[in-house]
Amino acid sequence: MIGLDIHQAQITACALIEEADGSTRIEQRQFGGFKRDRRALATWVASLNPDEVVMESTGIDGKSPYAALEAVGIRAKVVNARHVKNVPGRKTM
Repeated sequence: MIGLDIHQAQITACALIEEADGSTRIEQRQFGGFKRDRRALATWVASLNPDEVVMESTGIDGKSPYAALEAVGIRAKVVNARHVKNVPGRKTM
């Protein structure tokens, strides 16, 4: 699973990766807001072959990252920020 926190100038991505032995590791990356950065984000996300990608609905700022992900075959789930704030353990990265 990968979660994206999207702002105008920066995208923070956090991946929860399950290892072959059943353990879980966290990988976090930050990307800029330019087109080349969004392409790098999409390439990184695709390389992890995630089961699910979730991003907070952020209005206009979320459209370009969503399109970059879609261009590499990934359909992110856009969620309401009000619902995400109630998820236990959020923003602990």
